[in-house]
Amino acid sequence: MPKNRLLLISLAALIVALGTIVFAPFVVSNGVRLWLRWQAHRQQLKIELGKVAAPFLRPVSIERIRVTSQTGAATQIELNAEGAVLHLSLAKILAGRGDGIRTLSIQAARAEIRRDYSEKALAMPFNWTALQSLLPANFDIAHLDLRVENGPTVILLRNAALSGNQIEAGRFSAGELTITSPLFRQTFSQLRGAIKWQEDRLTIGGMNLARGVDLQSITIDLSRLDKERDDLQFDLDVFGGKIRASISNEWPGRHSIWNLAGTATGISLAQTSGTLGFTDQLGGSLRACNFTFRGDPRDPLGGTASVWTEMNGLTWHNRAADVIMLGAIFYNRQIQLQQLYIKQRKNELTMSGQGAIPSKSTDWLNPDFRGQILGKITDLGQFAELFGAGPRDFAGAIAIEGTLNARERKLGGFLTASGNSLSLFNRQIDRLTAKINLNADTIELEEFEVARQKDFIRAQGKIDIAHESDYSGSIEAKVGDASEYFLLGRAGSTGVAIPVQFNTKISSGLWDTRAAFTFPGSSPVDLAAKLSLKIGQDWKTFLASPLEATIHFPAVVLASAPQFLHPAIFNEGILSGAISLSQNLEHPNIAGEVQLLNGVLQNAPLDLTRASGRLTFSGDQGTLEFLNAATKEVDLSVKGEVDFRNSKDVIVRISSAAPIFNTSMNGQDCVRRIEIVPVETTLAPTIEQLQFQGDLFGSNWTMGLKEEGTAAVASIADQSAREFHFCAGTSPQGEAFNIGVHPRPQPSPPPRARKQGRRH
Repeated sequence: MPKNRLLLISLAALIVALGTIVFAPFVVSNGVRLWLRWQAHRQQLKIELGKVAAPFLRPVSIERIRVTSQTGAATQIELNAEGAVLHLSLAKILAGRGDGIRTLSIQAARAEIRRDYSEKALAMPFNWTALQSLLPANFDIAHLDLRVENGPTVILLRNAALSGNQIEAGRFSAGELTITSPLFRQTFSQLRGAIKWQEDRLTIGGMNLARGVDLQSITIDLSRLDKERDDLQFDLDVFGGKIRASISNEWPGRHSIWNLAGTATGISLAQTSGTLGFTDQLGGSLRACNFTFRGDPRDPLGGTASVWTEMNGLTWHNRAADVIMLGAIFYNRQIQLQQLYIKQRKNELTMSGQGAIPSKSTDWLNPDFRGQILGKITDLGQFAELFGAGPRDFAGAIAIEGTLNARERKLGGFLTASGNSLSLFNRQIDRLTAKINLNADTIELEEFEVARQKDFIRAQGKIDIAHESDYSGSIEAKVGDASEYFLLGRAGSTGVAIPVQFNTKISSGLWDTRAAFTFPGSSPVDLAAKLSLKIGQDWKTFLASPLEATIHFPAVVLASAPQFLHPAIFNEGILSGAISLSQNLEHPNIAGEVQLLNGVLQNAPLDLTRASGRLTFSGDQGTLEFLNAATKEVDLSVKGEVDFRNSKDVIVRISSAAPIFNTSMNGQDCVRRIEIVPVETTLAPTIEQLQFQGDLFGSNWTMGLKEEGTAAVASIADQSAREFHFCAGTSPQGEAFNIGVHPRPQPSPPPRARKQGRRH
């Protein structure tokens, strides 16, 4: 019996062994296929596999692998691999332990990773512990193409090969590495380096990126993926200097925390920017720099950061500075400017201070800041050029000194500025004086004066920040010729001065303004206004605020007046009148008149070439007594009335003395413009009256028609076929509304002179 038992046991073992040899490839191949699909499902990914071969006691080979992310995911992944070979540790896989893949080799792989920041993108959960368990102990990729897109930053790796081994050094090579971002653009070719892969840390070293730029080492630490963290360190030699940096990223849950720390010393900015491909060419040297940051880049104001840097001989475009030193610390929305020092030949500026960045817009009126500024600028043009101004926009010397202490609506300090023989925006200034005092509850503009020969502008005032930011003060200006300071079209070319006087007194936000100016060949224009303008006041409140204004212009000769409209409209004519306005802009009360005499126009609405008219105002009504106008082919004579009881619902009614016709086709969605066209005879309906209705300060206007035989003019509320809306926006939609007018009669030709002669 014992012999029979031994025989049976041996036979059973032989059958099991033969079964294992026969069925193992089938079981292992399908098991690997199911295992890979299960792992992809854990990562919210989809996987497609080609033929899977698993010979007995041999590595598993997969003909083709395709991995993609789910549609709509915030991170889009697409991986294609061919000729993959896996050496698996089945015992560790079945036990759920790491290092289940002993060796991974791939003949060719192509990967694309794109980050989608749109609101529709979905943040998918990711099993980082499972991903770390899949990292192979050894790997070999013969050919790799990689593309990574993160917003405007794109990284391309072409024709790369890399291998890593736990025992011996691996290799890295790449035909081309391209990095493109808003500030950095460069391509590195024919890269070679050594790889060390140990304990889930990948180190690449001994790589020459470009002439004078050597990457001593870069380490990517993936050993803490299960704790949702990765780290990167690199050491770079740059033209005799060094850059060292350490970067780590932690992403617990939906939050992402970055830690950055870096140093740089003795670097030539000119050679570095040219070699690394900065979009803006730099010059000079970076003597020293230290930088740290911890926080979420999506919410930088919630993080902490520090920077200290010193640059010598800095040049950027046409800007230059001998020395720039900056030291600052930022934490908990607090910023401490330890020092900002700029030296540019004989120009020097020093600033320091600390303060808080407001979290709400209303907190800007309650600042928390303490600081000092001291500057001695002997060449203002050169110094302004450092901040992007034109080299000829500024000139002269100016001195600045001040201190500021603001906390809990309490202010203290002062700021003074003085300069002589200045040029500001190509305008010569003989003298500039400014002095601001900062007291506990007020900001006082003690003195402000800009003078040039006999021209001047002076201002003084106070802002009471303790009582809803009430302010008072005065502004006075006198200019002999405004065309010397402003581009005033045709008036600047006549050589005739345009004198201007301006005087304003302000009390608790109430402005009392008077101004007078005279155009060449015209009578003086006088303007007076009283209005309320509070700090923080919106447009709706301003429309309802009390307003009193008068303007008197006895005779303005348009031929020599400045052209404020572009393109210019008036060539000739005389504009005269007087207008007074009271109540407010929402419900105005207007009295007075405006008259245009013998106006010659160009680029005018309706293609008018000549116009004369008279418009009178009485309370909330206006009357267009007459408007005689002409185009190249027709004459017009119209009159009308204006109802402006509410500026949001102004109604203008126009009627013509001569017949006018509606020659437009029906069914228009909106009207882009109105055109006047000559018509000889037409069967089109006659227009008795045109009505325009809309918001005086808006674009929502409609046009209604009263045609011969209709009951009334279409109103805004009447959605009839005789109402047209004016197109809004800048799109070229809509059609022209044509108004037909009989052409101007042509003068009869003079009779021909009779030929007289003798008959022969």
